[in-house]
Amino acid sequence: MERFFELRTHKLAYRLQETPGKDRVLFLHGLGANLSQFDREFTRLAKDYSVAALSLRGQGNSTRPPGDNPDDMKISALAFDVIQWMHAHKWEQPHVIACSMGGVVALEILQQQSQLFKSLITFGTTPKLKLPKMAIKAGAWLSDIFLPGLFPNWMAKTLPKTTTDKPEAQQRFAADLKVAYGQRKTIYQLRCELANYDYTQVLYESIIPVLLLQGEKDTAINKEIEKLWPKLKENPFVKREFIKDAGHIANYDQPQAFYNSVIHFFEELES
Repeated sequence: MERFFELRTHKLAYRLQETPGKDRVLFLHGLGANLSQFDREFTRLAKDYSVAALSLRGQGNSTRPPGDNPDDMKISALAFDVIQWMHAHKWEQPHVIACSMGGVVALEILQQQSQLFKSLITFGTTPKLKLPKMAIKAGAWLSDIFLPGLFPNWMAKTLPKTTTDKPEAQQRFAADLKVAYGQRKTIYQLRCELANYDYTQVLYESIIPVLLLQGEKDTAINKEIEKLWPKLKENPFVKREFIKDAGHIANYDQPQAFYNSVIHFFEELES
């Protein structure tokens, strides 16, 4: 059941199930998704952990500040919301599992408060990205504003097929997109924001355990991580692992393998 956390100008939708004395796990979704991206993992991990999932501002049932100011959709603004939610709910030191954009938000939080998390798992996330701004704006306007405005059902049916060849994963991604296409300006502004960032040094200096999960078929992201790995692997706290036959949204493509990787990582931390 979703609840709402009220901030001054907007509210965040979240799910929370606490078990006293258990470690905490916080889920942060990818662009175009919402907290439901982790429904399966939320239920499974709730047996042994306190679990929470947020819909980041402007996505899912979370709102954004009034108006369409792009500054309201900066990564630092999304990170601010998460930090406020954590402090209000006394959720310091969770394990964080974050997909794509959610991983970038998590890295921004680490940059601001390096020991706020107990550990971090990202997937579909590269610590650094630098893309041509004008080309990204033009492409994002077409894919996030124009085409979904004219053909929302066709886009929700077609786009998942370019991301995954798994029918169940396509259905879940399509359901996410149908919600996201009602928030097109937000998605567009976020995609433009995600075209240029660099958290390489944050990971290089991390003093918490970090696992970079990489879908074997997530070609574009893997290419970016490969450029950074010679430096990142110097930090003994940073590891990476590949999930076979998975793309950008690994927990949709290979849910059991994804879950196994998460549990193995947690078990290693406890040993």
